[in-house]
Amino acid sequence: MTSLACRYFWTIQLAFLCLASSLPDTNAASQSCSTNDGHDSCCQNGENKYTVQEFTDEELFTRGHLKPFGSHRPPDEIVEELPFMISPQDFYMKYVVKHKPVVIKGAVKHWPAYKLWTDDYLERTYGDMMFNMETKDDDKYNIPKSMKLKEFLGIYHQADRYLVDEVPPDMRKEIILPLCLRCEEIDKYFFVSYFWFSQGNTSSAIHIDTDENMLCVVKGHKEVLMVSPEYSADLYADSSRVLGVLDINVASVDLEKYPRVKNVHYLKATVDEGDMVYIPQMWWHHVYSRVGRQQAVALWWKSKPWLKNGVRKSVPFPDHHKQMKKKVKHSYANILAEYEEWVQNVSDIQPMITCKEQQVLMSAYQFETDKSPDAEQTLGDGGDLEE
Repeated sequence: MTSLACRYFWTIQLAFLCLASSLPDTNAASQSCSTNDGHDSCCQNGENKYTVQEFTDEELFTRGHLKPFGSHRPPDEIVEELPFMISPQDFYMKYVVKHKPVVIKGAVKHWPAYKLWTDDYLERTYGDMMFNMETKDDDKYNIPKSMKLKEFLGIYHQADRYLVDEVPPDMRKEIILPLCLRCEEIDKYFFVSYFWFSQGNTSSAIHIDTDENMLCVVKGHKEVLMVSPEYSADLYADSSRVLGVLDINVASVDLEKYPRVKNVHYLKATVDEGDMVYIPQMWWHHVYSRVGRQQAVALWWKSKPWLKNGVRKSVPFPDHHKQMKKKVKHSYANILAEYEEWVQNVSDIQPMITCKEQQVLMSAYQFETDKSPDAEQTLGDGGDLEE
């Protein structure tokens, strides 16, 4: 898929978003807290959260102006961490349906790739394969040329290069499909899998993915900040030069230019080596990879396949929805926010998945980019977004 094709894909995907209703209220309750590393950490109902503090505009500006994204306030919540793998039914109904992020600890440590993917092994086994590159600062306007994997392995410790491309079919046999995705109602909608590889200290732009995303860390450590689509207008999504990718400088947020960013609340996930994190469809997220060798695989699958005409007609919408549609311009930011509320409205009527069949290896699956009879089994363009 070319970059231009990706842009058209965004437009097509967004067409169905007009099902949405108005923005929900996001009121947060007080919790019992203690201070740690400059943040107020809290525990409520067994979950690790931060206090949703109220700050004045002046305080928010002082905390966040020309500082990294998220500095203006502590996260509302540390993303839930599960020390065990869960069934696909539980994962789908408790997290995917509700667009609730979650970290599953240690799941990637069972992959053959976790032990095999040393530089020596990759050069010996896949060294002649061509991969697409990006710059570490996620510059979408200066894309480096593609190169063979063995060439990348010789320079990535020093060069400003980040390998970002689809996982080639031969490498998929070294990836075990996570148990929580091993269900035909999920895996038959797989869209693409991506491979990220760098020396670390990389930072993505704040962006969204139009599909559900399971980001799996093979080597290294990542920090992920996630923002609900409810805050799309406060993130200036309508004024971005690239649809779905914000212009905001994540390393130094200019709150004079983007004052509404002060209103944004977010969640934070720490994804250690061997962990995987679920990033919900259409959620804004920023991924920072710490210094050191980094490898990750992202699995994307299409969402809401159960939504048929009969179900759509039964979706509960607030009584004022028709009036809202007349008054509110359906801008890109508004559509994203409305779609998120729609997801929450229909989460309780989502039918239970059955998962009658299960597969184990990624090599058992054909992705959308594999299915063209005229297409060679070559690598894709790596997508538009780094993780």
